Formats: sequence, structure tokens, C-alpha cells
Amino acid sequence: MHASARLAAVPLATALNPLAPDAGSPNLALRPMIRFGATDAPRIRAHLLALDTDDRMLRFGHGIRDEGIAAYVAALDFARDHVHGLCIAQGEILALGHVALRDGEIDFGLSVSPGQRQRGLGRALFGHVTALARVLDAARIVCHSVSPAVLHMAAAGGFRRPGGRLTEPLVLELRTEHNTVPAGGRESQAARNAPAARRAAA
Repeated sequence: MHASARLAAVPLATALNPLAPDAGSPNLALRPMIRFGATDAPRIRAHLLALDTDDRMLRFGHGIRDEGIAAYVAALDFARDHVHGLCIAQGEILALGHVALRDGEIDFGLSVSPGQRQRGLGRALFGHVTALARVLDAARIVCHSVSPAVLHMAAAGGFRRPGGRLTEPLVLELRTEHNTVPAGGRESQAARNAPAARRAAA
């Protein structure tokens, strides 16, 4: 099955810890996570443009101007990649994820709107990334993020740096997660890491 067809069949998770409705803003409750399409490009762009200089650095790994964000959104391939997120009733995007599968590897980028953090939105996005990677039968997920929050979730979810080299990105090997305990009775490192990765995707 083509990757885009499999993407469309993936059930979308809801936020693990959704925003509680604000007394002064009764429509602030989150809608379930959705997959975005080309018609959502304007609000995706608005979400990313609202990120300040530091947040843009954490999201993209480098400084990026407004015109760079506009070009990034214009180049999104919504049929090939999986762009998902959480928004409120009025349509404003509060959390956005972009997942790309290339040669068996999943790469991803996550962002949460300023003022909406520490509420489980990033954790919901991250969990959906790991669940999606398994549905797509990806060999591994590579975390290129420089965001401390994302790196913490990745490390807690079983991601490791190949060879322990600090210059390497964090990686979660997926096709070794189902290794059984060898005859000698010693569990593999990948098998020990798997439960933590599954908890991150719950």
C-alpha cells in the first residue's frame, strides 16, 4: 500500500491532557487531533509565524524569518507527509506536528503555541508520531530536534544516540523492538527499551 494511503488510515489520537475550558473562553476546549490538508495552509502558517525567535530555533533547528516559514508551508506535501495537530473550536492551531517518512526513517518536527505549553499537547503530538511510525512499518524514528522538551520525551521513550556519540541524533529503532529473550535468558537492550517507547505513545 502506498504510504499516503496508509497515512490516511491511521486513527488520530486525542490530547493526553487536553486544555480545560477557560471560564472566560468557553470555546477553548480542544477538538480531537486532526490531519491537516492543503486548505489548512493559512492557519498552519499563522501558527508558525506566532513562534518567536527562540521558538523558531527550537522548532526548525536554525533561525528562520517570516518569508522562510511561508516558503516552508508552501512546500508542504500533504499527500506524502503527515501534518497533524490540535486546534480549538474556532480553528486556531495550538499544536502542530509534521511527520515525514523517507527510506524507512521517520523524521518529525513539533511545535506548541506560546502560552499553551505544560498541558500535555506536545506529549500528545509526540505519542502520535511514535504510533504512526509503527503503523507505517518504519525501521526507525530519528529525532533531530534541539528542543529540551522534545529531547526529554525522546530519551524517556527509549531513543538512544548510536554508539553513545553526543554528536549523533537520538534514534528509536523499531524493528528490533519485538526481539525475544535469547536462549541465554538475557534481554536485549532494544527489548528493554520497548516498554518505555510504548508508554510514550499511549
